[in-house]
Amino acid sequence: MAQSLSLALQKTIYMKNLKTTFALTLLFITSVLSAQQTTTPTATPALKVKEFGIGIVNLNSFSLQYRWGNEKVLCRVTGNIGATGLTNNNNTSNTNYQNNGSSSSTSDGTQTKTPLTLNTGVGFSILSLKQINPKFGLMVGGTAGLIYSYNTGQNTITNSSQNNTNGNTWQSSTTKSTSQTLQPYMGCVLGAYFKINPSFIIYAEIAPNLFYATTQTTSNTTYQYYPAGLNSKSGDTRVNNNNFGISGLSNSGAMLTLVYRITK
Repeated sequence: MAQSLSLALQKTIYMKNLKTTFALTLLFITSVLSAQQTTTPTATPALKVKEFGIGIVNLNSFSLQYRWGNEKVLCRVTGNIGATGLTNNNNTSNTNYQNNGSSSSTSDGTQTKTPLTLNTGVGFSILSLKQINPKFGLMVGGTAGLIYSYNTGQNTITNSSQNNTNGNTWQSSTTKSTSQTLQPYMGCVLGAYFKINPSFIIYAEIAPNLFYATTQTTSNTTYQYYPAGLNSKSGDTRVNNNNFGISGLSNSGAMLTLVYRITK
């Protein structure tokens, strides 16, 4: 009962923090847009621009981007795809020998394979650009989006064999698991940009964000027996897990983007 109350309290605190963050983000975006729209009669109107770009994060995630607006405020739509957790094989084995009137031995081995995790996502941002000099400037804004992750699962194979005077027996069990995660997020963008020339620009940014993730993991085990040749399979087991937190604060999550700008 106490644990249930604790979980309910954590969810209540999280929802309050999420609402506060959302309100502050909207307030920030509104303030940026209002400030950009308020110009003096002698100010030079900002040129309208469109940008097409490709971003990269940690060499394993890519982002296709489209931006539109002017030289001071840009709206951005992103589509992301990436892969993490390259396949690893871990093998362990153990053999025991006994000789108490009859020759017998047992051997156990485990092989674990961790496959690839695929990530896709979409995001929307409103970015405010502040030019420092003709080549360099700073960037700040708000962002929100949704990430979907699919893991083909950990594949664990366990082999157990026994040799004795009565013959050989062998059992193999294979456990497979898959998981899917939905992760909405909302946060801010902090970065800088460098103009290579009027048409090509490099952006560098980090995007600290508050996220909520819900994950469903499904697993089952198949058993094979030798020499009897019998097979059996356990039913699917599903486990749901929900968590929330902050991500995007480290340099490993920084994104570099090269864009092609069209100015009207």
